[in-house]
Amino acid sequence: MRHVLSTAIAITILALLLLQTTIPSQVSAQDSNTLFNEGFEGNFVADPYCTTGTCNVPEGWGVWFIPRRDTDPPGINFQPEYTRINTANRVKSGSAAQRVATENATFTGGIFKIVNNVKIGSKLRFTVWGQSWSTNDESPISARPSTDIKLKIGIDPMGGSNGQASPLNGQVVWSDEQDAKDAYAQFSVETEAKSQTVIVYLYATMKDPVRHNEVYWDDAVLEYSAPPPTATVTPTLPTTAEPGATTASQNTTSTPAAASPTVQPTNGITYTVQEGDTLYDIAVKYNKSVEGIKRLNGLSSDLLSIGQVLIIEPAAVATAAVTVQPTQILTATATPGTGALCVQAYFDNNGNGVRDTGEDLVPNVLFNVSAKGAAVKSYTSDGKNEPYCMRNLSASAYTVAAIITPAYVATTPLNDTVNVPGGAAAQFAVGLRRVSDGNQVVGPTETPQGAQSSGNSPNILAILATIGGALIILVTIGFGVLFFMHNWKM
Repeated sequence: MRHVLSTAIAITILALLLLQTTIPSQVSAQDSNTLFNEGFEGNFVADPYCTTGTCNVPEGWGVWFIPRRDTDPPGINFQPEYTRINTANRVKSGSAAQRVATENATFTGGIFKIVNNVKIGSKLRFTVWGQSWSTNDESPISARPSTDIKLKIGIDPMGGSNGQASPLNGQVVWSDEQDAKDAYAQFSVETEAKSQTVIVYLYATMKDPVRHNEVYWDDAVLEYSAPPPTATVTPTLPTTAEPGATTASQNTTSTPAAASPTVQPTNGITYTVQEGDTLYDIAVKYNKSVEGIKRLNGLSSDLLSIGQVLIIEPAAVATAAVTVQPTQILTATATPGTGALCVQAYFDNNGNGVRDTGEDLVPNVLFNVSAKGAAVKSYTSDGKNEPYCMRNLSASAYTVAAIITPAYVATTPLNDTVNVPGGAAAQFAVGLRRVSDGNQVVGPTETPQGAQSSGNSPNILAILATIGGALIILVTIGFGVLFFMHNWKM
């Protein structure tokens, strides 16, 4: 009997070992290119953003949804329920997935994750598996489902709005939409990190409030698809030269000679506006920001006209020799094409995203400038000496990030890619409003009429008094002259 028992134990142990070697592990090793790998297997916690119902997401994630308004039709835009689900046909891998769902109602929402310490300038790839189930009965497949079910995922490469998650702020780069009914489909999106903080989003929406509107997400991975290129050292001008100037040597020949250009000229990138184009669509197409394109083209609004030619990237120009006298030539010999990046922060009193007359500068805003993932320069505004120009920058694209205090909210992007041309200056301005100002237009208080000082505008009463006094004096003199002449004749 003892021999039989020992044999059974040995067989059981051998079977367990064989089973362990044949079943693949659900937890994959995370290499240096992976920023996170979420299998939705770990601990779920409640998100306090929800005021009712269940809002459970993995640690480090948050929920977002468009809240219902009083004017919405019945069953539209309800807060969804967020739960961990382990139903076999709703899990892509492992034992669990994220469920986002409503009953007899629609929702627009999902979950998000803020990711820090990202390499600026690196290429990011975000992939997730998603599935929807929409039915007006209890069918396990989507029978008579809601129309216009759309799932997608996105990356905000600029780190949100003032550091806060904001999936509809126009900065998010989205994947293609799919409905993925009753079967998992992979979603993928790639973009370039423009800040050390990025935010990833899972998004779902539908049109009709059927019995079940449910979405499932699994296996979310954010990784570097390509690291940032190795940063190059920026050439600087000699200390005796003004920014943008070149050192020169005198050529004593009497015949003018052309100097070799230090930057080869390029045509840059332009785009001709077509019917149906928007600034946002064009910015996404070229991986630029809307504000950056507007600044390059001097646009004060988002309005475009068909046939309008937009500058996407400015052309580089060659640096030529400068003729001083017929017999002397100053030739550029020491400096490649360099430029400047000028930054400023201002109080955007009317919230129009442009610094207008009377709008003051804002102090204590930190500007960080980087190129190809490496820090280049930084500057903190003092509210007096801006725009401040960071000089001696090689002609290239730079990522600029402005860091503000919680007392302010930005009216323009806090992060952007700015192209610095050779021999010229590029501009980056940040519009800010105090949180306490809300949405009202603010500005300098006008001096009430009638309270102006006499030094600036004469007081009407003083003028009348002066005129009246002069008339009295003239009348008195006139009577005096008449009285004297009457007595003299007598």
